[in-house]
Amino acid sequence: MNTQFDSLQQFWEMAGHGPYVWTAVLVSLAVLGWLLIRPVQQQRANLQSIVRQSQREQVQQAAAAGLSEEDK
Repeated sequence: MNTQFDSLQQFWEMAGHGPYVWTAVLVSLAVLGWLLIRPVQQQRANLQSIVRQSQREQVQQAAAAGLSEEDK
């Protein structure tokens, strides 16, 4: 197997195109990471919101039940 580059330094430099290539690689990896992580974060936030809403509704129902019993 014959490689295109004779040394690791040539591989990093890529005939002067290295900074552009490696920047593009890093940006692409960052975007892919964000596309993987963000939906998980949103799902957790949504689940927490649902739990909080459910707790509020339970408190309201308990308060309404307490008030209706006092009215009797």
